[in-house]
Amino acid sequence: MKEKAVGLWNRIATKENKQIAKNVLLILLVSRLFYIFIGCVTNSAFGNNITFAKMFLGGDADWYIKIAEKGYSLSGSIKPGDGQANWAFFPLFPVSIRLFKYIFFFLNYAQAGIFLSLIYVYIMGIFLVKTVRLYKPDRLGYFAVVLVYMGPYSFYLHCVYSETLFMMLIAVFFYYLKKEKGNINNYWISAAAAMLASCTRIVGVILVLQMYLDLYEGRITFGKLGSFIVHMFKNPVKILQVFLCPAGIFVNMMHLYYVTGDAWAFRNVQAAWREDGAGWIGNMIWDFFNNIYAERYWIPLVMILAIIVYVYMLKCRYYSEVLFAVITLIIPFTGGVMSMCRFIAGSYVVYIGLYDYFADKKDLKWLAVFLAVVMEAFLIWLWFTAGVNAFTA
Repeated sequence: MKEKAVGLWNRIATKENKQIAKNVLLILLVSRLFYIFIGCVTNSAFGNNITFAKMFLGGDADWYIKIAEKGYSLSGSIKPGDGQANWAFFPLFPVSIRLFKYIFFFLNYAQAGIFLSLIYVYIMGIFLVKTVRLYKPDRLGYFAVVLVYMGPYSFYLHCVYSETLFMMLIAVFFYYLKKEKGNINNYWISAAAAMLASCTRIVGVILVLQMYLDLYEGRITFGKLGSFIVHMFKNPVKILQVFLCPAGIFVNMMHLYYVTGDAWAFRNVQAAWREDGAGWIGNMIWDFFNNIYAERYWIPLVMILAIIVYVYMLKCRYYSEVLFAVITLIIPFTGGVMSMCRFIAGSYVVYIGLYDYFADKKDLKWLAVFLAVVMEAFLIWLWFTAGVNAFTA
């Protein structure tokens, strides 16, 4: 056992991995200081009186902290007036905060959430570098980390939001899915990451499609359907790996049935957050031409840019990544597109596409970084001045 542990550590603690870990940590710290700096400037210039801790809380963060502290319950969990309830939020993220608080007992729940979110984002950045290096081995990959940490809508990663855990799991999933294709152990890691992701956010369940397509790549043909079915049953391990991916959402549904008597409570309660879809789209178009200070102004712009990136990724044969991204793009329309930009940034794969395009374009790369950081600074300012409701409701 000791020899296995030493061997595992030696595989992890390579010179390359240590360098990646150090550089990603530096970028993360700079991005966090940038976020705090904009918050302090906003406080000073506009008198918002946002406390240091509140910079990382608010919006959905308050829900997650309360769930971590008190759990899910039928009584007292429904918000008066609008019917919002805590079971709209998937459990893995608040459960992990609770466990972290249990280990580091001297922290309160808010502090535990802030530190744990930072750890998740850090690990995600490491795997992002390792993933883009699989596609472009001759490149360092840190440009992708700068975009995800300091680009538009990265402020969600500085707050106690489930995106921190979810994007980490997505990063792990795609890294091991693409690394040494055909390695059965890597597929187990991807399946486990997908299972946990499906217990973190609803879009995590989509990863079962990527696992399925990758496992049976080249065998899914209508002309050879019979031989494909025979192949499936000859490899029960692959079937188990596919079925493991969405298991997290079924755990959540069983839990909700126990708490509320409704296994689909997480879906049914979304109506409390939903505005009329047509009205939202109309307001979005109005704001785009009239009000740059509304988040809806940015939705069509970010959507267009995302679609362009996805088309480019299709051209470069990022098929499984694009499939995940496109389905993720569709989901917000069921709730009036209010979280569209959050879903696009939180899908993670858009940064792989951006890196692929800009990696060999030195001048354009730094121009893209400059524009992304300036846009994010403006969005952070809106986040603190207009309040998180401008982005989440």
